[in-house]
Amino acid sequence: PDLPPYPTTMDTAENNSHNDTFYRKLQEAHEAWDDILRRDSMRLVIELQPGDCVLVANQRCLHGRYAFETSKFPRVVMGCYVGMDELSSKWRKSGP
Repeated sequence: PDLPPYPTTMDTAENNSHNDTFYRKLQEAHEAWDDILRRDSMRLVIELQPGDCVLVANQRCLHGRYAFETSKFPRVVMGCYVGMDELSSKWRKSGP
């Protein structure tokens, strides 16, 4: 986990070394993760048109957007959170 080591009352060189090692490894892990996410092969880019709608499963993907000009088309963002159990139930009930 991305948590610092549990603080102790003993401020020793060994504890400081352990903390330094923890944060160095954490930084390396973050940099490796960023390198993976920057790969074009890891991206799906969809150009939206006015009126388009996008649904994103936050548990399954990271998402973001590129900058765009808002003077032509105002940006409207609406959020809604749906549990996967409820969504699956609705799909099962509405299907053939």
